[in-house]
Amino acid sequence: MQEDIWKIIGILLLGGLIGYSLEQTFLLLFLSSLGVIAWQLMRLEELSHWIDSPLAKAVPNSGGQLYTILRKLARRDKKNKLRQRQLGGFLTQIRKAIGALPDAIVLIDDFGKIEWANNNALTILGVRWPADGGVRFTDLVRIQNLDAILKGPEPNPQGIEVASKIKRDTVINIKCLRYTDELRMVIARDVTRLVRVNQMQRDFVANVSHELKTPLTVLRGYVEIMLTQNKLPGNLLKPLEQMNLQTLRMELIVGDLLYLAKLESADGEPDEEVVDVPQMVHTVCEALQPLMDEKEHSLSIAIDSDLSLVGSSKELHSVLSNLLTNAIHYTSNNGTLAVSWRVYDETAVLSVKDNGPGIAEHHLDRLTRRFYRVDTNRSRESGGTGLGLAIVKHVLQRHNAKLAIQSKEGVGSEFCCVFPMTQTQASNANSSNTKTTQPKLQSANQ
Repeated sequence: MQEDIWKIIGILLLGGLIGYSLEQTFLLLFLSSLGVIAWQLMRLEELSHWIDSPLAKAVPNSGGQLYTILRKLARRDKKNKLRQRQLGGFLTQIRKAIGALPDAIVLIDDFGKIEWANNNALTILGVRWPADGGVRFTDLVRIQNLDAILKGPEPNPQGIEVASKIKRDTVINIKCLRYTDELRMVIARDVTRLVRVNQMQRDFVANVSHELKTPLTVLRGYVEIMLTQNKLPGNLLKPLEQMNLQTLRMELIVGDLLYLAKLESADGEPDEEVVDVPQMVHTVCEALQPLMDEKEHSLSIAIDSDLSLVGSSKELHSVLSNLLTNAIHYTSNNGTLAVSWRVYDETAVLSVKDNGPGIAEHHLDRLTRRFYRVDTNRSRESGGTGLGLAIVKHVLQRHNAKLAIQSKEGVGSEFCCVFPMTQTQASNANSSNTKTTQPKLQSANQ
């Protein structure tokens, strides 16, 4: 900067001295100023040409502050070019890695138009890139319920499993994730082998359970006959009672396994009958009243008497029965139970609440697994099969519902079956009246 200033001052002084000697001071100063301006404009023009193609020309050695700026710009441009090459290399590697994945990956915008796709998108979904760029994804891939997956506000980590339109006897799993603010990523995977393995596992469990049913029935029959004998030696009484108890437990497990296998293998939606939920609640509670009397529990019921469900009454009956049975077994004597059926936050909620010991938070996500037990000893003593919540989960999935569990150790637990309002039916316009009843379902000694 100082160099440029001294140059300008020098030019003006020289012009002033020459003008003074010629008695034309102001004219020479004016012409000197015009020369300085023209010189600076030429330097700026040279800078502009260099910026347009910095690599084609060397940095103009015009001296002064402008030359310093040019050198800084040259260094920055060199760094940017190097970074661009590195990013280009990374992008190439990422595209190669995505292309090598066995999954089909398609990027779509908010209008559902294809922005990019990898090579496997052709073999799995029939999407060609770049030929199909800008085409709506749903125009190329016609699958039922696909719009719901693509336009859903929340990502579905499980996705949906559908038959492939490209290959026969092939099942693909499709899910959609938010990629950026403007793009979504559709991931499709061939899960044929996994589906077949799961089906083989279900068939195996169902077949084994079915084969065990008959010998267990025979064994338990003989044990019961032996227990009725008057001349039975005393040292055999306790072992036979244990055998009878364990065979009964095995029969319950086999029965639950067969029912669970039936639910898993069931195709399509459940029966679309109108289920009178209030009546179902009273029926289940009356059936389990002896168990509640035995443990001296009190029960309260709060129901919306005008709200019904559309689905399978048998399956929904098993849901409530399993949840209430668990609450009875795992709540200490003189406990408090509550069953409610109400509309909450634009959903219909069937809940079972207790004031039992509660469940630690790290167990909640695994409760619906088969045979998962929070406390193995306590669960076995209570006679549970370990399959009740797995049955509940599968029934709710078939009814487009989900199981929400709220629990705190030392306070109690609440199991909520959350149904969408599309799965319900109101018997009249005034379906928000909730009735609370506690008549004959109260324990007799409360």
